[in-house]
Amino acid sequence: MGIRAERMTRMATIEIKMLGGFEIRVNGKPVLAQLAQSRKATALVQYLVLRRGERVSHKVLTDTLWAGERSTNPDMALRAILHRFRLMIDAEGLDEMKDCIVTSRGYYQWNPHLDCSVDVFEVNDLSELARKEGDAEKRSRIYEQIVNLYDGRLLPQSASEPWVESVSVRLHGQYRTAILNLLELCKKWGESTRIVTLCTRALELDPYEERLYLEKIVALETLGRHEEAEDLARRGSAMGCLHHAIEPGRAGSAYRQMRQADRNMESEVSKLISALPDTEDTGACICDFETFKEIYRVQRGVQVRYGLQVFLAILTVAPSQNTDAAETALMVEQLGDLIHTNLRQCDVAARYTDMQYVVMLSGSTAESGTGPLERIKAAFYRIPAHGRYLLSYSLYVPEAKADSGRVRRRKKTAKKEK
Repeated sequence: MGIRAERMTRMATIEIKMLGGFEIRVNGKPVLAQLAQSRKATALVQYLVLRRGERVSHKVLTDTLWAGERSTNPDMALRAILHRFRLMIDAEGLDEMKDCIVTSRGYYQWNPHLDCSVDVFEVNDLSELARKEGDAEKRSRIYEQIVNLYDGRLLPQSASEPWVESVSVRLHGQYRTAILNLLELCKKWGESTRIVTLCTRALELDPYEERLYLEKIVALETLGRHEEAEDLARRGSAMGCLHHAIEPGRAGSAYRQMRQADRNMESEVSKLISALPDTEDTGACICDFETFKEIYRVQRGVQVRYGLQVFLAILTVAPSQNTDAAETALMVEQLGDLIHTNLRQCDVAARYTDMQYVVMLSGSTAESGTGPLERIKAAFYRIPAHGRYLLSYSLYVPEAKADSGRVRRRKKTAKKEK
């Protein structure tokens, strides 16, 4: 029985392939070839499928699909794309897919009740299964299923999209874990021929992976296929994949050296991860202004790379006449606390002057910038001494141009007195 037949006792009605390419099959036959003619319709389907049944708001979809692009009316465009996709389904008589995208009250969702299999999720689920499996033989079969499922990087035609990149890296990591662990088990069981077969295919997907070269060279030498081992070593060196020249019969030494380096690196990575803060949302980062400038420089690079919006805001505390200096200093300090607690982990703020904070926000529309600032203002005016102080802010939108660091003023709020 083949690996895939063993993996599934019954073929799902709808199969979606996203690794190494994109294809939808219904009852084993490719469908919706016309979808490839619409980049946005394809992206809509891919994005919703990757969210695995999660409800996605209309706004999140338009921000994602039109990130960094100009569109007069992305809301209407999204509805038109969905309508065209449904027409494609009707034109091919695909009753099985009639309700594949569910809409309700401004939300879109890939129907979680559909009889549908997706290779991405199978890799995820199998990786978790392998992690929990204690029996080496059963674990090896799970690893082989992962290796057979993984036909290449996630959605290669959309590889540069932010919503693809992070998932792609994680999936490739899961595949790499599976293939390397499977090779370790094969060595333990003396299955050199199987190692050669596995490495041959793996090198097609990762042609610059040094460890795969060494694994295959050692296996070939074990099998007495020395000429093939020497030829592979020459090809690996010519491609710059092998950091050391491999002498005939000495591949094992190079392999052990590399494995020790790998183990040392894994140990260092574990130490690094444990030293870094967790991802719990603890509010905005409050730092000094010099650090703020460096973070801003990096964030501007992200803005140019991904087309994500960045906002700059200046919040100013204006005391009335004859206010106490110590009280004023306390009010400004409390403003810093409010900025920290009312903004998100991805936002950054710094003391700019004695009476001002500068804030950098990440978002997609001007409204997502003013909303948090209005919350801060409302909280500030709940402080008992607020009657003697005025809080105002100005919001700026830096233009996302790779050749310019200039900031263009886009919006300024009116000062509100209490």
